[in-house]
Amino acid sequence: GLREYMGQIDPDASKAGTATEYFVGVEGSFGAQQVSPRGLLCHLLNRLVSVEGIVTRCSAVHPKVVKTVHWCEATSSFEAREYRDLNSQTGLPTTTAYPTKDASGNVLTTEYGLCTYRNHQVITLQEMPERAPPGQLPRSVDILLENELVDTCRPGDRMRACGTFRCLPAKANTTGMYRTLVLGNHVRVLSKEASMPNFTSQDIRNIRGLAQSMDRKDRQAKEGDEKQSLLHEFRESLAPSVYGHEFVKEALLLMLLGGVEKNLPNGTHLRGDVNVLMVGDPSTAK
Repeated sequence: GLREYMGQIDPDASKAGTATEYFVGVEGSFGAQQVSPRGLLCHLLNRLVSVEGIVTRCSAVHPKVVKTVHWCEATSSFEAREYRDLNSQTGLPTTTAYPTKDASGNVLTTEYGLCTYRNHQVITLQEMPERAPPGQLPRSVDILLENELVDTCRPGDRMRACGTFRCLPAKANTTGMYRTLVLGNHVRVLSKEASMPNFTSQDIRNIRGLAQSMDRKDRQAKEGDEKQSLLHEFRESLAPSVYGHEFVKEALLLMLLGGVEKNLPNGTHLRGDVNVLMVGDPSTAK
């Protein structure tokens, strides 16, 4: 089984007396079960699905109790109790009240240091705007993340979440409609993969060579050779398909790079950000 396989990889984890819990994340091609939040319909309930979207909300990470340990002074023994909610996949839900007495009426004291907790977070995944039908608002779905999956994304990230599509019964439901969510099994942030630069060894050597020649080029620019300045090279590299417009390119370049904020002795604060106002006729590719 899984424990035997992990024991071959990590022999220390298979020693006697070591309680290790393993989690298996599923990813890959889900075929018809790879949908957007709009495609999560009733035929996918209790099935493993893959959902892509944009994270719009992340709740705070809260500890959720999984197992409590209680000490009975009268019998000098410990008593443990496990807890499950509607999101558990290992059994029926249990009560959430801590026991204060055992079956014989003896008083129990909770040993919080011996209790087991689990990280718990809920995020909202919204349909990507480019995939929503024209004229309709994007739809959302809640993703429940636990254990090491928490804090793996932030609002604005594009991500793919794999998990089980479940519906939660309500205590007083007279309409027959239930809240649905996805119990997260594996998440992957897509925006990080798209924005991660792919530098080769030659690119790194070129960047270092450019940094070393910065002082020399700046000195030559001060002597009057404006074409040798580093700003000139950056300006020529910005939008090379657009001919001319040197001042516009330089202004956009300074806006992208930003400046250095200054705090004057009299208490005045000068921010380093640059504002650019582009004026022109409509539909002229400003």
